[in-house]
Amino acid sequence: MACFSATNLFLLSFGVSLWTGEAAGFCASVFETQQDHALLGQVMETANVTDEFECHRKCIKNSTCKSFNVHPPGSNPIKKTCEMNNQTRQMKPKHYKKKIGSSYHGPVEVSCVNVMESNNQQKSGRCHPGYSGKKCTPVKKGSSPDFPGVSCKDIWKYTNTKKNGEYWINPKGTRHPFKAYCDMTTDGGGWLLVMNVITGSSHYDQLSVMTSYRGISDYHSNKMVINTSAMKELYRNLNFTQIRFHCRKHSVGRTFHVVTAANSSGNAVVQYFSGLTDDFPVSCGSYVLMEDDNSELARRCSEWNHGKSGKWSRSGEDWNSSVERLYNHAAWIPGLHHWDLKHRNPFECDDTGYRPSSGDFWKVFVR
Repeated sequence: MACFSATNLFLLSFGVSLWTGEAAGFCASVFETQQDHALLGQVMETANVTDEFECHRKCIKNSTCKSFNVHPPGSNPIKKTCEMNNQTRQMKPKHYKKKIGSSYHGPVEVSCVNVMESNNQQKSGRCHPGYSGKKCTPVKKGSSPDFPGVSCKDIWKYTNTKKNGEYWINPKGTRHPFKAYCDMTTDGGGWLLVMNVITGSSHYDQLSVMTSYRGISDYHSNKMVINTSAMKELYRNLNFTQIRFHCRKHSVGRTFHVVTAANSSGNAVVQYFSGLTDDFPVSCGSYVLMEDDNSELARRCSEWNHGKSGKWSRSGEDWNSSVERLYNHAAWIPGLHHWDLKHRNPFECDDTGYRPSSGDFWKVFVR
Protein backbone atom coordinates (compact mmCIF):
# COMPACT_ATOMS: atom_id res chain seq x y z
CA MET A 1 0.00 0.00 0.00
CA ALA A 2 1.77 3.11 -1.22
CA CYS A 3 0.88 6.45 0.26
CA PHE A 4 2.70 8.70 -2.21
CA SER A 5 0.71 11.31 -4.12
CA ALA A 6 0.69 15.03 -4.76
CA THR A 7 -2.14 15.44 -2.25
CA ASN A 8 -0.25 13.73 0.57
CA LEU A 9 0.86 15.69 3.58
CA PHE A 10 4.31 15.50 5.10
CA LEU A 11 4.47 15.43 8.90
CA LEU A 12 7.46 15.20 11.20
CA SER A 13 6.66 13.53 14.51
CA PHE A 14 9.12 12.16 17.05
CA GLY A 15 11.93 11.87 14.52
CA VAL A 16 10.03 9.80 11.92
CA SER A 17 8.42 10.94 8.71
CA LEU A 18 4.77 10.16 8.03
CA TRP A 19 3.05 10.21 4.67
CA THR A 20 -0.70 10.40 4.98
CA GLY A 21 -3.78 11.24 2.92
CA GLU A 22 -5.97 14.17 3.88
CA ALA A 23 -9.15 12.18 4.48
CA ALA A 24 -10.14 10.41 7.67
CA GLY A 25 -9.37 6.70 7.69
CA PHE A 26 -6.28 7.41 5.59
CA CYS A 27 -3.50 4.97 4.75
CA ALA A 28 -0.08 5.78 6.14
CA SER A 29 3.53 4.73 6.29
CA VAL A 30 6.33 5.60 8.61
CA PHE A 31 9.10 6.88 6.37
CA GLU A 32 12.37 5.25 7.35
CA THR A 33 15.92 6.38 6.61
CA GLN A 34 18.69 3.79 6.20
CA GLN A 35 22.19 5.24 6.13
CA ASP A 36 24.93 3.70 3.94
CA HIS A 37 22.36 1.80 1.86
CA ALA A 38 20.58 2.24 -1.47
CA LEU A 39 17.99 0.47 -3.61
CA LEU A 40 19.74 -0.24 -6.90
CA GLY A 41 18.34 -0.66 -10.40
CA GLN A 42 14.86 0.77 -9.70
CA VAL A 43 15.50 4.44 -10.59
CA MET A 44 12.77 6.19 -12.57
CA GLU A 45 14.07 9.77 -12.32
CA THR A 46 17.26 11.54 -11.19
CA ALA A 47 17.72 15.10 -9.96
CA ASN A 48 20.33 17.27 -8.28
CA VAL A 49 19.27 18.47 -4.82
CA THR A 50 20.75 20.38 -1.91
CA ASP A 51 19.52 17.95 0.77
CA GLU A 52 17.31 14.92 1.53
CA PHE A 53 14.29 17.11 2.23
CA GLU A 54 14.32 18.49 -1.31
CA CYS A 55 14.48 14.94 -2.70
CA HIS A 56 11.63 14.02 -0.38
CA ARG A 57 9.47 16.82 -1.79
CA LYS A 58 10.19 15.76 -5.38
CA CYS A 59 9.14 12.22 -4.55
CA ILE A 60 5.83 13.46 -3.09
CA LYS A 61 5.00 15.27 -6.32
CA ASN A 62 5.58 12.17 -8.45
CA SER A 63 2.68 9.73 -8.17
CA THR A 64 4.85 6.73 -9.17
CA CYS A 65 7.68 7.43 -6.72
CA LYS A 66 7.72 4.84 -3.92
CA SER A 67 11.14 5.50 -2.34
CA PHE A 68 14.35 7.39 -3.05
CA ASN A 69 18.13 7.27 -2.67
CA VAL A 70 20.35 10.25 -1.89
CA HIS A 71 24.00 10.00 -2.94
CA PRO A 72 26.85 12.29 -1.82
CA PRO A 73 28.05 15.15 -4.07
CA GLY A 74 30.00 14.21 -7.18
CA SER A 75 31.58 16.74 -9.51
CA ASN A 76 29.33 19.45 -8.08
CA PRO A 77 30.45 19.83 -4.45
CA ILE A 78 27.17 21.51 -3.45
CA LYS A 79 24.51 19.32 -5.04
CA LYS A 80 23.63 15.76 -4.01
CA THR A 81 22.12 13.21 -6.37
CA CYS A 82 18.47 12.33 -5.78
CA GLU A 83 17.28 9.05 -7.29
CA MET A 84 13.53 8.41 -7.22
CA ASN A 85 12.59 4.71 -7.26
CA ASN A 86 9.43 3.02 -8.50
CA GLN A 87 9.92 0.20 -5.95
CA THR A 88 10.71 -0.12 -2.22
CA ARG A 89 13.28 -2.28 -0.48
CA GLN A 90 10.47 -4.57 0.70
CA MET A 91 9.36 -5.07 -2.91
CA LYS A 92 12.89 -5.69 -4.21
CA PRO A 93 14.95 -6.97 -1.25
CA LYS A 94 17.70 -8.46 -3.44
CA HIS A 95 18.38 -5.01 -4.93
CA TYR A 96 18.77 -3.35 -1.54
CA LYS A 97 22.53 -3.03 -1.05
CA LYS A 98 25.07 -1.46 1.26
CA LYS A 99 26.48 1.75 -0.26
CA ILE A 100 28.73 3.84 1.96
CA GLY A 101 27.86 7.53 1.98
CA SER A 102 24.43 7.11 0.44
CA SER A 103 21.07 6.85 2.17
CA TYR A 104 17.82 5.06 1.37
CA HIS A 105 14.43 6.55 2.25
CA GLY A 106 11.19 4.59 2.00
CA PRO A 107 7.89 3.74 3.68
CA VAL A 108 7.19 1.05 6.27
CA GLU A 109 3.48 0.35 6.59
CA VAL A 110 2.04 0.82 10.09
CA SER A 111 -1.23 1.75 11.73
CA CYS A 112 -1.85 5.44 11.16
CA VAL A 113 -3.81 5.66 14.40
CA ASN A 114 -0.90 4.26 16.36
CA VAL A 115 1.53 6.80 14.95
CA MET A 116 -0.78 9.78 15.32
CA GLU A 117 -1.47 8.80 18.93
CA SER A 118 2.20 8.48 19.82
CA ASN A 119 2.00 11.71 21.80
CA ASN A 120 -0.80 10.28 23.95
CA GLN A 121 1.19 7.05 24.35
CA GLN A 122 4.17 9.02 25.57
CA LYS A 123 2.04 10.80 28.16
CA SER A 124 0.53 7.54 29.40
CA GLY A 125 3.90 5.80 29.50
CA ARG A 126 2.64 2.95 27.29
CA CYS A 127 3.18 2.22 23.60
CA HIS A 128 0.80 0.50 21.21
CA PRO A 129 1.82 -2.93 19.86
CA GLY A 130 4.57 -2.51 17.28
CA TYR A 131 6.13 0.47 19.08
CA SER A 132 8.64 0.81 21.89
CA GLY A 133 10.99 3.24 23.61
CA LYS A 134 10.52 6.70 25.04
CA LYS A 135 9.18 8.03 21.74
CA CYS A 136 7.14 4.94 20.85
CA THR A 137 9.05 4.36 17.64
CA PRO A 138 8.33 1.33 15.39
CA VAL A 139 9.98 -1.96 16.29
CA LYS A 140 11.09 -4.51 13.72
CA LYS A 141 8.68 -7.31 12.98
CA GLY A 142 9.52 -10.44 14.95
CA SER A 143 11.60 -8.67 17.60
CA SER A 144 8.77 -8.38 20.12
CA PRO A 145 5.75 -10.46 21.23
CA ASP A 146 3.70 -7.31 20.60
CA PHE A 147 4.74 -7.29 16.93
CA PRO A 148 5.35 -10.90 15.81
CA GLY A 149 5.73 -12.12 12.26
CA VAL A 150 3.47 -14.75 10.76
CA SER A 151 6.54 -16.84 9.93
CA CYS A 152 10.29 -16.56 9.45
CA LYS A 153 9.67 -15.89 5.76
CA ASP A 154 7.28 -13.08 6.65
CA ILE A 155 9.85 -11.50 8.98
CA TRP A 156 12.60 -11.84 6.36
CA LYS A 157 10.38 -10.27 3.70
CA TYR A 158 9.57 -7.15 5.69
CA THR A 159 12.85 -6.59 7.55
CA ASN A 160 15.38 -7.99 5.07
CA THR A 161 17.33 -9.25 8.08
CA LYS A 162 20.39 -11.45 7.60
CA LYS A 163 20.68 -12.51 11.24
CA ASN A 164 19.92 -16.08 12.29
CA GLY A 165 18.35 -16.57 15.71
CA GLU A 166 15.19 -16.31 17.78
CA TYR A 167 12.20 -14.37 16.51
CA TRP A 168 8.61 -13.98 17.66
CA ILE A 169 6.07 -15.59 15.33
CA ASN A 170 2.31 -16.08 15.38
CA PRO A 171 1.23 -18.36 12.51
CA LYS A 172 -2.42 -18.47 13.52
CA GLY A 173 -2.77 -14.76 14.25
CA THR A 174 -3.94 -15.34 17.84
CA ARG A 175 -2.95 -13.43 20.96
CA HIS A 176 -0.35 -16.04 21.82
CA PRO A 177 2.88 -15.51 19.84
CA PHE A 178 5.92 -17.63 20.66
CA LYS A 179 9.64 -17.68 20.00
CA ALA A 180 11.10 -19.84 17.25
CA TYR A 181 14.44 -20.19 15.50
CA CYS A 182 14.79 -18.64 12.05
CA ASP A 183 17.57 -19.32 9.55
CA MET A 184 17.78 -16.04 7.65
CA THR A 185 20.88 -16.79 5.57
CA THR A 186 20.73 -20.27 4.00
CA ASP A 187 19.41 -20.38 0.43
CA GLY A 188 17.95 -16.88 0.65
CA GLY A 189 16.68 -17.12 4.25
CA GLY A 190 13.22 -17.25 5.77
CA TRP A 191 13.49 -20.82 7.14
CA LEU A 192 11.57 -21.89 10.27
CA LEU A 193 13.24 -24.64 12.34
CA VAL A 194 10.70 -27.37 13.14
CA MET A 195 13.01 -30.22 14.18
CA ASN A 196 16.34 -30.01 16.00
CA VAL A 197 18.36 -32.88 17.44
CA ILE A 198 22.00 -32.44 18.43
CA THR A 199 23.82 -35.33 20.10
CA GLY A 200 25.81 -34.93 23.31
CA SER A 201 29.20 -36.35 24.18
CA SER A 202 28.23 -39.40 26.22
CA HIS A 203 24.61 -40.49 25.85
CA TYR A 204 21.37 -40.20 23.93
CA ASP A 205 18.62 -38.08 25.35
CA GLN A 206 15.03 -39.19 24.98
CA LEU A 207 13.50 -37.34 22.05
CA SER A 208 10.96 -34.67 22.85
CA VAL A 209 8.07 -35.21 20.43
CA MET A 210 6.02 -32.11 19.66
CA THR A 211 2.33 -32.82 19.14
CA SER A 212 1.52 -29.15 18.47
CA TYR A 213 3.54 -26.87 16.23
CA ARG A 214 3.89 -24.38 19.11
CA GLY A 215 6.28 -26.88 20.67
CA ILE A 216 8.96 -25.94 18.16
CA SER A 217 9.89 -23.14 20.56
CA ASP A 218 11.71 -25.92 22.49
CA TYR A 219 14.35 -26.17 19.76
CA HIS A 220 17.11 -25.20 22.23
CA SER A 221 16.64 -28.51 24.09
CA ASN A 222 18.47 -30.12 21.15
CA LYS A 223 16.14 -33.13 21.22
CA MET A 224 13.02 -31.73 19.55
CA VAL A 225 11.17 -33.64 16.85
CA ILE A 226 7.74 -32.84 15.46
CA ASN A 227 5.07 -35.38 14.65
CA THR A 228 2.97 -35.41 11.50
CA SER A 229 -0.22 -34.04 13.07
CA ALA A 230 1.70 -31.00 14.35
CA MET A 231 3.18 -30.51 10.87
CA LYS A 232 -0.31 -30.67 9.43
CA GLU A 233 -1.48 -28.03 11.90
CA LEU A 234 1.46 -25.80 10.95
CA TYR A 235 0.86 -26.30 7.24
CA ARG A 236 -2.76 -25.21 7.56
CA ASN A 237 -1.64 -21.95 9.18
CA LEU A 238 1.42 -21.19 7.07
CA ASN A 239 0.85 -23.05 3.80
CA PHE A 240 4.63 -23.47 3.46
CA THR A 241 5.91 -24.73 0.12
CA GLN A 242 9.36 -26.16 0.92
CA ILE A 243 11.00 -28.49 3.45
CA ARG A 244 14.75 -28.62 4.05
CA PHE A 245 16.46 -31.70 5.52
CA HIS A 246 19.93 -31.21 7.03
CA CYS A 247 21.97 -33.73 9.04
CA ARG A 248 25.68 -34.19 9.67
CA LYS A 249 27.59 -37.08 11.18
CA HIS A 250 31.25 -36.34 11.84
CA SER A 251 32.35 -39.94 12.45
CA VAL A 252 31.52 -40.91 8.87
CA GLY A 253 32.19 -37.49 7.34
CA ARG A 254 28.73 -37.27 5.79
CA THR A 255 26.28 -34.41 5.32
CA PHE A 256 22.80 -34.89 3.93
CA HIS A 257 21.39 -31.49 2.98
CA VAL A 258 18.54 -31.16 0.48
CA VAL A 259 15.63 -28.81 -0.19
CA THR A 260 12.40 -29.88 -1.82
CA ALA A 261 12.21 -28.68 -5.41
CA ALA A 262 9.81 -26.02 -6.66
CA ASN A 263 7.86 -28.48 -8.79
CA SER A 264 5.04 -31.01 -8.45
CA SER A 265 7.41 -33.70 -7.12
CA GLY A 266 8.71 -31.36 -4.43
CA ASN A 267 5.18 -30.35 -3.53
CA ALA A 268 4.25 -34.04 -3.14
CA VAL A 269 7.02 -34.36 -0.53
CA VAL A 270 5.65 -31.36 1.39
CA GLN A 271 2.13 -32.82 1.24
CA TYR A 272 3.29 -36.22 2.50
CA PHE A 273 5.37 -35.02 5.45
CA SER A 274 2.58 -32.60 6.39
CA GLY A 275 0.12 -35.49 6.63
CA LEU A 276 -2.07 -34.34 3.75
CA THR A 277 -1.60 -37.57 1.79
CA ASP A 278 -0.49 -41.14 2.49
CA ASP A 279 1.00 -41.64 -0.97
CA PHE A 280 4.75 -42.14 -0.85
CA PRO A 281 6.34 -39.31 -2.87
CA VAL A 282 8.86 -40.07 -5.60
CA SER A 283 12.41 -39.22 -4.53
CA CYS A 284 14.24 -38.52 -7.79
CA GLY A 285 13.55 -35.00 -9.03
CA SER A 286 11.82 -33.98 -5.82
CA TYR A 287 14.77 -32.16 -4.23
CA VAL A 288 17.85 -30.10 -4.97
CA LEU A 289 21.24 -30.47 -3.28
CA MET A 290 22.71 -27.78 -1.07
CA GLU A 291 26.39 -26.93 -1.50
CA ASP A 292 27.62 -28.86 1.54
CA ASP A 293 25.79 -32.11 0.70
CA ASN A 294 28.15 -35.03 0.12
CA SER A 295 25.71 -37.84 0.89
CA GLU A 296 25.13 -41.10 -0.89
CA LEU A 297 21.42 -40.76 -0.18
CA ALA A 298 21.06 -37.65 -2.30
CA ARG A 299 22.99 -39.16 -5.21
CA ARG A 300 21.26 -42.55 -5.25
CA CYS A 301 17.60 -41.52 -5.15
CA SER A 302 16.44 -44.42 -7.34
CA GLU A 303 17.49 -46.87 -4.61
CA TRP A 304 15.39 -45.35 -1.83
CA ASN A 305 12.70 -47.39 -0.05
CA HIS A 306 13.32 -51.12 -0.45
CA GLY A 307 16.03 -50.66 -3.01
CA LYS A 308 14.31 -49.97 -6.30
CA SER A 309 11.05 -48.10 -5.76
CA GLY A 310 12.69 -44.66 -5.45
CA LYS A 311 10.30 -43.24 -2.85
CA TRP A 312 10.59 -41.20 0.33
CA SER A 313 9.88 -42.86 3.71
CA ARG A 314 9.82 -46.59 4.45
CA SER A 315 6.91 -48.78 3.41
CA GLY A 316 5.85 -52.06 4.96
CA GLU A 317 4.96 -53.08 8.51
CA ASP A 318 4.48 -49.98 10.67
CA TRP A 319 7.13 -47.81 9.00
CA ASN A 320 4.60 -45.56 7.31
CA SER A 321 3.58 -44.21 10.69
CA SER A 322 1.12 -41.34 10.57
CA VAL A 323 2.98 -39.61 13.42
CA GLU A 324 6.70 -40.26 12.86
CA ARG A 325 7.34 -39.47 9.21
CA LEU A 326 9.97 -36.77 9.63
CA TYR A 327 12.21 -38.73 11.97
CA ASN A 328 11.46 -42.42 11.33
CA HIS A 329 13.32 -43.39 8.13
CA ALA A 330 12.29 -40.27 6.18
CA ALA A 331 14.83 -41.32 3.54
CA TRP A 332 16.73 -44.60 3.34
CA ILE A 333 18.62 -47.09 1.21
CA PRO A 334 18.16 -50.42 3.06
CA GLY A 335 21.19 -51.50 5.07
CA LEU A 336 23.39 -48.70 3.73
CA HIS A 337 22.28 -45.08 4.12
CA HIS A 338 19.49 -43.87 6.41
CA TRP A 339 17.90 -40.71 7.84
CA ASP A 340 16.59 -42.10 11.12
CA LEU A 341 15.99 -40.78 14.63
CA LYS A 342 13.38 -43.27 15.75
CA HIS A 343 15.91 -45.86 16.91
CA ARG A 344 18.26 -44.43 19.53
CA ASN A 345 21.03 -46.96 19.02
CA PRO A 346 22.17 -45.25 16.93
CA PHE A 347 20.70 -42.21 15.21
CA GLU A 348 21.65 -42.36 11.52
CA CYS A 349 22.61 -39.75 8.94
CA ASP A 350 23.54 -41.24 5.56
CA ASP A 351 24.94 -44.29 7.36
CA THR A 352 23.79 -47.40 9.19
CA GLY A 353 25.01 -48.40 12.63
CA TYR A 354 27.76 -45.83 13.23
CA ARG A 355 27.58 -44.29 16.66
CA PRO A 356 27.11 -40.49 16.64
CA SER A 357 29.70 -38.19 18.18
CA SER A 358 29.18 -34.95 20.07
CA GLY A 359 27.81 -32.23 17.84
CA ASP A 360 26.17 -34.42 15.20
CA PHE A 361 22.81 -32.96 14.24
CA TRP A 362 19.50 -33.52 12.46
CA LYS A 363 17.46 -30.46 11.50
CA VAL A 364 14.31 -29.85 9.47
CA PHE A 365 13.18 -26.42 8.28
CA VAL A 366 10.10 -25.21 6.42
CA ARG A 367 9.56 -22.07 4.31
